[in-house]
Amino acid sequence: MSYRVAYIDEMDTDIRSFKRSVLLRALEKFEVVAIKPKASIEETIAEIFDSSVDAVVADFRLSEEDPTVHYNGSDVIKGVIEVRAEFPVFILTSFEDDAIDKGFDVNIVYEKKDIQESPKFFEKVITQIKKHIAKIENAEIRIKELIIKRQTEPLTLSEEEELIELDALVEKSLDKRNAIPPSLKANTNAERLNTLIEKTDALINEIKSKKNE
Repeated sequence: MSYRVAYIDEMDTDIRSFKRSVLLRALEKFEVVAIKPKASIEETIAEIFDSSVDAVVADFRLSEEDPTVHYNGSDVIKGVIEVRAEFPVFILTSFEDDAIDKGFDVNIVYEKKDIQESPKFFEKVITQIKKHIAKIENAEIRIKELIIKRQTEPLTLSEEEELIELDALVEKSLDKRNAIPPSLKANTNAERLNTLIEKTDALINEIKSKKNE
């Protein structure tokens, strides 16, 4: 089983160090996709998603060796989760207080020296990837069950609400920018949900194909 993890850093030495730490410390196999920050944060985020990764790890300071970069790792992470809700994301820093001062969840902030000394960081990355994948897969299964039931009998009010919530969860996992607010989904239609399931199937198939590589 293999996973793809984007590592965002402008320094070649740190990229090599991260890859070395993966080889020495990670207990499960995953491929590091190294991405150097572009002058435009939008370009950097687009490259992350074009790389079809399962998680994102960003160095906090991205402009130490590149003065054209005017954003940091926490800005990249914000951009990622604005598109994909609850996507597995992490920040690495030698200056932990900097990232925490930005108001980030301390559970996603790690010091670089820690990953060189212990496999715990990589265990966390893999755990979060597995949880994220399982959440999408379970939501898809339940959506299909409810749609099949709707074809033969009306759903209960609680089942209709569950369907709307699951629909919103999957939508936000695929692309939060295009998600329809649950308050507008009271009259959920099967055609739109079937389209969503097709998109979710494609995502799950992509995840499974990467596992088998």
